[in-house]
Amino acid sequence: MFNEVRPVVIGKSLSGTVERPFVPSTPLHGYCSDPNLVIFDGKYYLYCTDDGVEDWATAAFSVYVSTDLAQWERHPLLDLHDVPWWKGRGGGWAPSILHARNGTYVLYFVADSQIGAAVADSPLGPFIPQAEPLITVDDFDGVPIDPAVFTDDDDQDYLLWGNGRAHAAALEDDGFTFARESVISWAPGNFREALWIHKRHGVYYSSWSENDTRDHDYQVHYSTAAALTGPWSEPRVLVVQRPECGIYATGHHSILNIPGTDEWIIAYHRFALVGGDGAHRETVFAPLEYMDDNSLKQVVPQVGSYIRSLEF
Repeated sequence: MFNEVRPVVIGKSLSGTVERPFVPSTPLHGYCSDPNLVIFDGKYYLYCTDDGVEDWATAAFSVYVSTDLAQWERHPLLDLHDVPWWKGRGGGWAPSILHARNGTYVLYFVADSQIGAAVADSPLGPFIPQAEPLITVDDFDGVPIDPAVFTDDDDQDYLLWGNGRAHAAALEDDGFTFARESVISWAPGNFREALWIHKRHGVYYSSWSENDTRDHDYQVHYSTAAALTGPWSEPRVLVVQRPECGIYATGHHSILNIPGTDEWIIAYHRFALVGGDGAHRETVFAPLEYMDDNSLKQVVPQVGSYIRSLEF
């Protein structure tokens, strides 16, 4: 029996705020990893890897849509067999989304350990892949995986990625063109992968995963800075395993602010509670809380997915 804390899931429906019973595992059905949680037009969209395939050999991605983070509808997103440059030498993972300044939606993803891009007029697609990879294995230091997006207060969009070394590129209006000579690169802490950046009250927060996603001790650390270019503070732990509850490999996260509020959500994956490992993972949500000194309160993983307040 897990030594579990039983919080209440509180979600927002179209008719107002509602209380929902504790979710014993995750509100999503099936294996879902590398979560990228965003809001479009008053709905939550969770872009994730279709997990559960050995050696990360999945060739498909999904997006889940919800109004309350509790009830979800799954939509197929992209199949790598429709990507012209995919050679089938490796699977796909880590989809991320941008509503570009030109009005299109750009989906970033990993295939053959390279980053690709696909474009659509809707966050649900259909997404049309670009003819060539956006970032190849020889373009920058480290391995080009785990794309993510950060939009600064001036509406400048940045593409983030990296394994072993972190990179940030200022994007043009189309969402996939950038000046390669202006890419910002650094290596925070013991950075492994899954870079994420967000900003609150003028403070930049850079967070990432350390260790290997197959490792029980896969975890999230973070640093802060007054500018995107740093210097960054000494790293601190944000999310780490909780063995006494059977919770392992808590990493590859995304962070979302509810517009018009100071409510924040962190989504991350972990080994599935039943039969979980580095290829059988599930996504959960938790509130992200700030201390008076602008540091982040360490997230204590729960057996269930939990959220306090989701008004937006």
